[in-house]
Amino acid sequence: MAEKKRHIPLWWIAGIVLLLVTVGGVLYFLFRPLNGPVPEGAKTRYVNLPQGTTDQGFPRLGNVDAPILVEEFSSFACPHCQSFHEDHFPTLLDQIAAGQVQYVYIPISTIGSGSKEAAEASLCAAEQGQFWEMHDTLFYWMDKYSFSTFADRRIRSGAENLDLNLDQFEICQNEHHVSAVLDEAMSEFRRRDLSGTPTLFINGERVRDYAELDNLSIESTETP
Repeated sequence: MAEKKRHIPLWWIAGIVLLLVTVGGVLYFLFRPLNGPVPEGAKTRYVNLPQGTTDQGFPRLGNVDAPILVEEFSSFACPHCQSFHEDHFPTLLDQIAAGQVQYVYIPISTIGSGSKEAAEASLCAAEQGQFWEMHDTLFYWMDKYSFSTFADRRIRSGAENLDLNLDQFEICQNEHHVSAVLDEAMSEFRRRDLSGTPTLFINGERVRDYAELDNLSIESTETP
């Protein structure tokens, strides 16, 4: 007597298909390409401005002999820092260009998700003379992406769009070339007894109201 053929239940087949689709979706989400667009003007905005670093390795924009020193403790993953960058930082660029202000960015890597990865990316870009271009790019992403804002694939795409040498950039990241600078930033953050970002100083005095920064342009135009 012939044995009855065994049929695989349809629910079992459906379960396997659903599992494969789910796994495929997860893998795509984890490894999908991520765009790293550069904002308009980022590649040209700083071309004619003096750039350098402090003794501690913090990026500096403007003439080192400028009479006004503005220091910003900031995180690329901090929404208030992004708002400051959009609303107040542009007003300082004219004063930086005029030689009235030198601006020092002190990257804090412990405030906000992805802050460490973003801070490392900015300083690794600085190794190739493009800190400020990456600075603008990282803040630009906060308005565009809610998830995976500073994922490695997006950062790599951003570095590529800035025409950085990707091999040099990845060596900087993988070998943690900038760890000492980030440690110095945190030491300075604690030394000044700070707890949040952005926190700004003008010639060593803590800024309590952003109007103090806006008034810099007034004071400089009144200087004989």
